[in-house]
Amino acid sequence: MVRFAHCIPFLIAALGSSPAICAPQGLLNKTVTISWSTSGTATSADGGAKGFTNINTRVVYVSSAGRTFLRMQIRSSGRKNAARGADKGPGEGGSKGSVRIEGNRLVGTEAFASGARQYVATFDSGFSSCTLSVIDAKAGGAKIQRRGPDGVMYVVDSVSTGSPTCSVQSGNAFSGN
Repeated sequence: MVRFAHCIPFLIAALGSSPAICAPQGLLNKTVTISWSTSGTATSADGGAKGFTNINTRVVYVSSAGRTFLRMQIRSSGRKNAARGADKGPGEGGSKGSVRIEGNRLVGTEAFASGARQYVATFDSGFSSCTLSVIDAKAGGAKIQRRGPDGVMYVVDSVSTGSPTCSVQSGNAFSGN
């Protein structure tokens, strides 16, 4: 059973201000680490086509107050081994990436220049393990357009997702403890 009783103080405090943050009790003070690979072909603005394989990692800490902290990293496994990332605190979502908790699921969304990604970690009843699904999507006939780990903008001609992993650990992975 998912419990949200700890949300009541946040609901009271949030009336008339920011939205309340509610996470299941079993997910509080836990770190969720997810990763997957994306591979395919893409074309840069100068017309150069290339194959790519990227390793995507997201680390999410759910605080004892139910707030989420997100660390995003994408690393190319190509010759340049380029990488980039970002950290997001509570309320710092936006199009670059955000996470939310929906019952026994952690849902992340990322908007690209054209297209988007959604990843969903689904937890077991004790919030001790999880499974991951990832979808890269485009609107209508438009192709996905996104920035690669090397910082260059690409039109994605084809993409597939593989090797999804998801794990849960107690504590805050960002605190160094």
